[in-house]
Amino acid sequence: NGYHRTNINTVASKAGISIGALYKYFSSKEELFLETLRAGMGLIEDVYSRAMEAGTDPFERIRAVFLGVLCQSRENPHALRLYLSLLSPDTDEIASRYARTIEEVGCASLKAIVNQGIASGAIRPGIDVNTAVLFLDNHLMMFAFSQISRYLRIRQETFLGGGMDPERFMEETMRVCRTMFAPGCDAAPLTEA
Repeated sequence: NGYHRTNINTVASKAGISIGALYKYFSSKEELFLETLRAGMGLIEDVYSRAMEAGTDPFERIRAVFLGVLCQSRENPHALRLYLSLLSPDTDEIASRYARTIEEVGCASLKAIVNQGIASGAIRPGIDVNTAVLFLDNHLMMFAFSQISRYLRIRQETFLGGGMDPERFMEETMRVCRTMFAPGCDAAPLTEA
């Protein structure tokens, strides 16, 4: 229903508790929403923590992030739907207050992966880390949301020329990342107009 159309009485009913019991733990709908967001952020933090343990190869770590997000989208689709709901203009007020906190988890983790890849020589040193991280995160978000959104699944299929199972998509993504980020990729420097 989205944040604004969600009725707190309906939430309590679906949870099998009284409205009074719900308000014993959460003083408002926003507080309940924020606690749910925190729980979802914890799931994402776990994905990134496990990815950092996936060896030292940055591309294996990136793959581990995609695999972790795929698993989370299957095990906890409601958490991903909540995150997706923050993209709606209906939640701009909440998004403006919490987006940076939410996004910092992935941003910091992906920056660490890319920077460690540069330090190890697996990623070319001239790459703009912020742009690389934004590229990876945008790709990751579309991949994740395509697991729960019919529109984004059709969008993905349109761009890929048909359906592609998620595991193959991850492998192709890693191939593209290695081609783009690895040493020897002769990206011409940008010239100013």
